[in-house]
Amino acid sequence: MALQCTPKFELQSTVLLEVLLQLSIAYNAFSGTIPKELGNLKQLTMLSLGINNFSGSLPSELGNLVDLTEIYIHSCGAGGEIPSTFANLTKIQTMWASDNPFTGKIPEFIGNWTDLTSLRFQGNSFEGPIPSSFAKLTSLTSLRITDLANVSSNLGFIKDMKSLTYLSLRNALISDSIPSNIGEYNILKTLDLSFNNLTGQIPSALFNMTSLTYLFLGNNSLSGDLPSQKSDTLQNM
Repeated sequence: MALQCTPKFELQSTVLLEVLLQLSIAYNAFSGTIPKELGNLKQLTMLSLGINNFSGSLPSELGNLVDLTEIYIHSCGAGGEIPSTFANLTKIQTMWASDNPFTGKIPEFIGNWTDLTSLRFQGNSFEGPIPSSFAKLTSLTSLRITDLANVSSNLGFIKDMKSLTYLSLRNALISDSIPSNIGEYNILKTLDLSFNNLTGQIPSALFNMTSLTYLFLGNNSLSGDLPSQKSDTLQNM
């Protein structure tokens, strides 16, 4: 057997798995460290380790999986910094890495993952700022970064992210004003900028966006009056 499914997830041998394309061990109760031998499964296009009880850091060997397009490590228990070897994962389209004790800065190299469409970094212990390199991630449809510490960010990096349908930067130390061109994000359905340091006027265009369904701007220092009329699609505000 190549897999040993004990409370600790172990790879005794990767010989029988080297042509494996997808591996999901999500929603178990595996403990211990994530096996570095996973880095030998170089044909993998999808790896899901989410919802487990791992400890320790992500093994740097995962950076060998250069064909990965999807990686799910949310609520897996791993912590520490994202390994620098993840810079090799330039084919990534989806990364869910929420609700872990990850620390350090959000890596600049993620800005080179230009095929990325969905990124979730909620509920970790990352430090700001959000890298300016994220401005290159114009294929994103869903971006969720919350609960950042120490260093503030601005919203300049979202300038060309017009494919977004979901944007949550809740409690991310955003010190800026809402972009005046926010009305150009014409497929945006959810916008959560609550619990930040936003200032200035609330753009009236927000309330005329026919795609926008959920809008959260609470606990900021915004000014201006809410309009008496709003788009019929806006359900929560």
